[in-house]
Amino acid sequence: MTAARFAGVYAATTTPFRDDGSVDFGQFGQHCAWLVGEGVAGLIPNGSLGEYEALSEAERARIVTTAIDAADGRVPVVPGVSAKSGPEARRWAEQAAGAGAAAVMSLPPTSHKPTADEVVAHFAEVARAGLPIIAYNNPFSTRVDLTPPLLARLAGIEQVRGVKEFSQDSRRVAQIREQAPRLEVICGCDDTFVEAMLLGATGWIAGYVNAFPAASVRLYELCRAGDYAGAMDLYRVLLPALRWDADPRFVQAIKLAQEEAGRYGGPVRLPRLPLPADEEAEARAVARACAGVTA
Repeated sequence: MTAARFAGVYAATTTPFRDDGSVDFGQFGQHCAWLVGEGVAGLIPNGSLGEYEALSEAERARIVTTAIDAADGRVPVVPGVSAKSGPEARRWAEQAAGAGAAAVMSLPPTSHKPTADEVVAHFAEVARAGLPIIAYNNPFSTRVDLTPPLLARLAGIEQVRGVKEFSQDSRRVAQIREQAPRLEVICGCDDTFVEAMLLGATGWIAGYVNAFPAASVRLYELCRAGDYAGAMDLYRVLLPALRWDADPRFVQAIKLAQEEAGRYGGPVRLPRLPLPADEEAEARAVARACAGVTA
């Protein structure tokens, strides 16, 4: 394994919308600055949690620059550049590079279920922008699984440095380390985090960190120190909320958790809808139980 570049807790940021549907960039900048102050190791705007597919091109570009301005050089910003085609994803990677991003994160092409060769070609195109790349494995949204053998092929692209692993199969961490040892494995699913760290993950691209950053950072630090008994005590408390990160309603649930933690969450944007009353009550209840957890 090479030295960890993406160690720590990286916040996949939510995008705050006003009631009229517009993006509140001021609120977003404040949120990013707060996360940095709470100890996150990096920011990842325009990921799935950030509802990037529902943003206009101008909004998506401004989200990147706002995050970078808010970080103010204190932590790296790694924008999501996922897109339907390789050239489109490369253009977003070039925009990120021009804005001062440290790296980018990308899904395989989202236009169709690509072949393995097409996946490799996609990431080779993104690599032309020159920034380090975290390949994002989310077979539930892309219909393609970045399996360990496929990741071994992607590891042949110099700029591909890590993988955000969201297959929800903890066994993958060890398998990737065996078959693609050059790549960092970064946990991408909140409720498999401790298991992933035990098996050799170097970092965590987290969702509920938007509501509970101090507790999330503490959980990472306990795992990094090898204190898995202490980690499990905290993990068990957080798990009822963290499980929503693997649910299709995760964006709504995490924004509600922000509100329960006293932060601004705001509405979602179509095609997402607010949760029905019973589901909202459930999401708020588990978040409320975690909001008082001290790190």
